[in-house]
Amino acid sequence: MTPATTVTGPSGRTYDFSLADWIDRQYAALPAAPLRFQATDEVSWRDWQKRLRAKIVELAGPRPDPCPLAPEVIEAVELPDDGLIREKVVYQSEPETWVPAWLFRPSSPPRQRLPAVLALHGHGSRYGKDLVADVDHGDPQIRASITRLNYAYGLGFARRGYVVLCPDARLFGERRGGPGLPPDSGGADQCDRGGNKTALLGRTLLALTVYDDQRGIDLLRSRADVDPERIGCAGLSYGGTRTTFLSALDDRIKATVISGYLNTYKVYALDRQLCGAQFIPGLLPWADLPDVTALIAPRPLLIEAGIQDETFPIAASRTAHATLEHAYDLLGVREHLWRDEFDAGHEWSGRLAYDFMARYLQA
Repeated sequence: MTPATTVTGPSGRTYDFSLADWIDRQYAALPAAPLRFQATDEVSWRDWQKRLRAKIVELAGPRPDPCPLAPEVIEAVELPDDGLIREKVVYQSEPETWVPAWLFRPSSPPRQRLPAVLALHGHGSRYGKDLVADVDHGDPQIRASITRLNYAYGLGFARRGYVVLCPDARLFGERRGGPGLPPDSGGADQCDRGGNKTALLGRTLLALTVYDDQRGIDLLRSRADVDPERIGCAGLSYGGTRTTFLSALDDRIKATVISGYLNTYKVYALDRQLCGAQFIPGLLPWADLPDVTALIAPRPLLIEAGIQDETFPIAASRTAHATLEHAYDLLGVREHLWRDEFDAGHEWSGRLAYDFMARYLQA
């Protein structure tokens, strides 16, 4: 029997022993976050953007040492029905830390440089890059995950004329497992274990993953078939987390699709389970998730939000979106902020995403 977290004494006083109650009190006692988006003109917006970016970088911990990408193509498969080549490429993120990724490119050499998309996967159990690249290895469980969440947006963008990179995040796909991190453990559990081990070393798992994704931008920009000024990023769920922080901190991303993620930390993180790969420690006293997302302005941004999404509730998503509207209105570019609310749960919509990227990267 699970012991109760409350007990009433002879005096009639009820004692609550739960950590949740303590978290609620701590949240209620937080002063107004000093780096919330409150700019009133472009000058104050630039100052706010600079200060919040610097605070995120400070809280994230040390950046990895620079190193060559040293990319190598491990295999290449032709997809004749799509006119594509799918390559497995490996590149170096930090010294002796290697990132495996699927890369899609046209079968025929393009006559001019193409736009590119960094397609970032979410939890999806443990399958990583395979989900967004529509690679199931003949495994019905992988195929079921792809189908259930409408996950193959990496291949979807490739079919529409983009060079697409789909990398594995740390602890997913071919990067899962290791001491104390069983390769078949559930995604969130593995993130908690990995996040704890990373924190013990004074580092932040999300920051390291976003750094890896920045190296993915480096790889795309280094290619002769990619226009370095037309690179977008898209991701669902944990992919939305990665896409949010990457686009918020790196202006090289010119158009962004965040799916199944925009919310408030109180609703999606404090009131629910929060995995160890999804946060920057100590950020909430300074700014909330909508403020981080507003750093993307004035660059084009599409938010996908499922009305039935129980992980990222729609009411909190709408509350967060109001901050984005304020930012884009202030900068006079409200037309660059798109929203796709669709009547489904925690999944990729795609209803507007492909037209959105075409509008800003292929025009």
